[in-house]
Amino acid sequence: MKHLKLLISLIVLASVLLAACGGGAAPAPATEAPAAPATEAPAAEAPAGPVSGGIVVIGSPQEPGTLNPALASASIEDAISSFIIEGLVMVDDQGKYAPVLAESLPEVSEDGLVVTYKLKKDVKFSNGEPFTCADVKFTLDAILSDLSQASTSGYADIDSLECPDDYTAVATFSQVYAPYLRLFSYIIPKSAGDLASMDTWEFNRMPIGTGPWMLKEWKAGDSLTLVKNPYYREPGKPYLDSLIIRILPSRETGMQLLGTGEIQVLWDLVEADFPALEAMKDKGVTYGAAVTGENELLVFNLADPTVDAPEDPAAAPHPILSDLRVRQALQMAIDKQLIVDTLLSGNVRVGTSVLPTGEFACPQEPSKYDPEAAKKLLDEAGWVPGKDGIREKDGKRLSLKITSTAGNQIREQTEQVLADMFKQIGVELVIENVPSDVLFAGWDSNGLRKHGNFDILLYTTGPGIDPDSHLFGNYHSARIPTAANKGAGNNYSRYINADVDGWIDDASYITDVNARRELYCKVAEQINKDIPRVYLYERLLISGYRENLQNFKVSPGPSDFAWGSQDWWLKP
Repeated sequence: MKHLKLLISLIVLASVLLAACGGGAAPAPATEAPAAPATEAPAAEAPAGPVSGGIVVIGSPQEPGTLNPALASASIEDAISSFIIEGLVMVDDQGKYAPVLAESLPEVSEDGLVVTYKLKKDVKFSNGEPFTCADVKFTLDAILSDLSQASTSGYADIDSLECPDDYTAVATFSQVYAPYLRLFSYIIPKSAGDLASMDTWEFNRMPIGTGPWMLKEWKAGDSLTLVKNPYYREPGKPYLDSLIIRILPSRETGMQLLGTGEIQVLWDLVEADFPALEAMKDKGVTYGAAVTGENELLVFNLADPTVDAPEDPAAAPHPILSDLRVRQALQMAIDKQLIVDTLLSGNVRVGTSVLPTGEFACPQEPSKYDPEAAKKLLDEAGWVPGKDGIREKDGKRLSLKITSTAGNQIREQTEQVLADMFKQIGVELVIENVPSDVLFAGWDSNGLRKHGNFDILLYTTGPGIDPDSHLFGNYHSARIPTAANKGAGNNYSRYINADVDGWIDDASYITDVNARRELYCKVAEQINKDIPRVYLYERLLISGYRENLQNFKVSPGPSDFAWGSQDWWLKP
């Protein structure tokens, strides 16, 4: 292991030197502050509770194009609009669905076709108009309108939405929609405008909502200023006077400003920024993060990569990876914790499950790191060490290609470490990266994922909050891309398990969360036994912030860092 640790140390050192050359970290002050004189009075005690007042500046390397959630196409648009616009049910900082404008999570009829929301009373929009069921009905119409850019999944299954009174909304579905909790995550007021002209609404750049903040000014390319919603329902909140979202030229600029205190929050950091954040600890910088439900993972191709999108993958097995013992050995050869500790500063969790977090979390035991057991499995599978240490079988070398996004530093480092780990058990790993548009190309563009022209892929994917569509699209045998289905589906491993198919199908017709979780946990457990994919580590949604900003949280849902902003306050 000594040479492996040396390799990782060199990789980390190189990345730190590159970051320093690139100016990613804030420069150290030229001189130290003078020591306080001995006669200086002791500092006042910091307040134990919230203090009202103050301005927080948030840096973002992206600028929204719209703040209308029905037209949004970027994460920053959802994040900023969530300061202003609330939903009936939203995702909290624990990754769970929580009632916001609804009094509680909705009630569901026994047949799963009727979902009833009880709405909070005496809630007003920032223009003083009352929030009622009519606004819920208008939101549905807006989402289903011709100009909407929103996903209609679930909404299109609503046959009718009735308002028996101002504070009750009853949605009747044509068929059971299991992820019903994800619906109505934002509410657009009926006063927003005519649906036929949604693309030109004033609301798109000056939205009206029930949230703690309202937009005062939007200077294109410069900043957005938010002030208190005078009609916000929680007395005395928000504590802060205003928020300023400052548009920055780059994340690197943001890191410098965060270090100097010119901004208090920096949105959209990545795990590779941990060393720079660590270096700014003594400058009062920390970070908030949420597990997204996504994993950085290895996708094994169980079908022959020389056969273009086989109709029956089982009839064209991969000459190496179709053997479960080989896949088990490869996973045993990976020291996931070492990767996390050295490349990611120990700030993420090792991957254990396709469903690591949220309402449907099914955590599994971490895979065992055991190179000696891995060697025995390869021996059993008939792969014997060759003269150069790489195993052979029937004249074929145990050599595999790994492909990821070219230019992604952390992935390239991960590949180098994996290659060294695999070499220790006699497996050659050849790195052949491609541009992201090539890796993620579609069927008609001859995408290597869609057509199955690969051995191992390295990238990020996961279910988000509700696992229904992800599990179906990525692990159900019906979603293996073929010529017959024109490349539909994301089951790039060409993975087939009839039990997994059945559990995924059954869960899609059940609205009871516990019953669905039980089925999804069976799926997660079986996937870990079959190993079509190896989960390396859990991805995070990260924002850096100054330590004097209190109650800062990050949600893995669309609201991102806006979650709970009414409770933010600045410690003097």
